[in-house]
Amino acid sequence: FYPIQFRGIPIWRRHEMPLGLIGWQGIVPCKTRVMSDTMVNMVTTQLLDVEEVFRRLDPREVARCLGPEVPKLVQSIGEEVVPLSRVDKLCRAAFLSLPARTISSMNSINSQFLQGLTVSMQNNILSLLNIKNCVIDQMMQDRALLGQLFRKCGQKELDFLTNSGLWFGFLLGIIQMVVALFWDNPWSLSIGGTIVGL
Repeated sequence: FYPIQFRGIPIWRRHEMPLGLIGWQGIVPCKTRVMSDTMVNMVTTQLLDVEEVFRRLDPREVARCLGPEVPKLVQSIGEEVVPLSRVDKLCRAAFLSLPARTISSMNSINSQFLQGLTVSMQNNILSLLNIKNCVIDQMMQDRALLGQLFRKCGQKELDFLTNSGLWFGFLLGIIQMVVALFWDNPWSLSIGGTIVGL
């Protein structure tokens, strides 16, 4: 998992390989792009369907939640287009002086627009949202995130690997020690290490 960034002298280093000529990068941070791509493919092909998830959105509920934010968005866009504070005050005063029926009609049009926008997004979500790019870009910006995900999801498995490696290494070390006692060959440690490594 560590180090997140390559540490060493990057004289000779191949792309997405953790080991350089002089230096090292953690395997998970180094392979973030490939691992994220595999994760997204697995999730989107085996676990969930993006279109189905967006179809579950109720357009009326989306319009109800986003409706109050539209006037704020219009105001911020208006401030960018016309940065004069007098114009802003004038527009606000003009809006507040409108009859209640007109404001209600504007809110109704706003709600209808948001409902239509939601339906349109549901029909075209795959052309609007690329989950793979979103996830990979986010993981590449914060390479430690994938390591955290691994630890959170697979902590028991990682603990098992660590503990089993300790005990199996201890057991194989005892066997190698007994072999070294009865077979006085300088190559016995090297042969035993090769067998353990395989």
